[in-house]
Amino acid sequence: MPVTLYYYTGWQECQLHGCPKGDSAWRDMAFKTVPGKPSVHELHVEADGLEFVVCDMQKKYWDNPPDWYGKKNYLISEAGKYSLRNGHLRRIRDTPVLVVTDLDHTLIGHERDPENKLLEDFKTTWLGEYAPNGSALAYSTGRNKSMALDVAKERHLPRPELLICGVGTEVYAIPSSLPLFDWWEAGASLQLMPEWKSKVLDGFDRKYVEDILLAAFPKFELRGTPEDDPYRIPTAYQMDENFDAGKRTLQETLGEKYQVISSGHGEWKLIDICSSQAGKGKALEFAQRELKFEPGRTLACGDSGNDELMFRCDGSYGVMVANSLPELVEAMTKNAQDSVLAKGKTFWTTTWRWQEESRT
Repeated sequence: MPVTLYYYTGWQECQLHGCPKGDSAWRDMAFKTVPGKPSVHELHVEADGLEFVVCDMQKKYWDNPPDWYGKKNYLISEAGKYSLRNGHLRRIRDTPVLVVTDLDHTLIGHERDPENKLLEDFKTTWLGEYAPNGSALAYSTGRNKSMALDVAKERHLPRPELLICGVGTEVYAIPSSLPLFDWWEAGASLQLMPEWKSKVLDGFDRKYVEDILLAAFPKFELRGTPEDDPYRIPTAYQMDENFDAGKRTLQETLGEKYQVISSGHGEWKLIDICSSQAGKGKALEFAQRELKFEPGRTLACGDSGNDELMFRCDGSYGVMVANSLPELVEAMTKNAQDSVLAKGKTFWTTTWRWQEESRT
């Protein structure tokens, strides 16, 4: 049985110096580059295990285990597929999954992770156990593209397959030729996916919606610009006892071609108006089709009202993080027995991890 090792490195060339299980002699084995993944190198060894370290081809620089690893050499005890990144040796999962995650207060920027330790744990888990097996990652955020790229750079987020912005109104494919990190530097060249734009967004009439808001709904304060938010109209509502009725009346006035999406908690609610064929739920379904993942192998993660539609996608799995806003908790609790919502499977966690035992 073979051992396959994927090694994340900035070295152009590198080699493994190790001893296959059952052998007595150490030897050098060169890694091969992985096409389309310049930061990943690959090695196959016919063995049931392996003790090793990694070095450059001149043996000037060495990758030895960090102190917390507890051993002087890396150790693989049985055949299988593994990855090594920043001292973390991980066994690669067998089955690919699609993860579609919100950013703010879900993956990043929440009070349960002030030092980004959970975020770093996600990166290690994702890159070590899932990314090498064909799994796919998509970021789905209320931020516009520019703001999403800014936070990706700030938090050093790994390259996704798709970047979904503007509460599911914009979908961008991220080329695999871009680096695993620093991919955000190519943000200016990212264009809306033609398949998404032609099927979903061409019917969005911005002036029609703005005229209705200005004429009859002054409580919904217009925000954003056509340049930053081309296929949604962001508004804000200062909360009062009339909010629910006002939102319902606005939806009825706009008609079935549009949807009114609310999120936030406190004095102000953020309200987005977009096509009924957009939104985070429709964008998740589009991601499944484009990336070829069945709903049963899709996991959606979120914390607020604009994430609710992802949890309504038939057959998909969902994570409401432990710091989710009351609006999402109340909606999911109230509708837990709905025939539509019950088709999804949602569970709670403080950090992301695909767990077979959680699939009930």
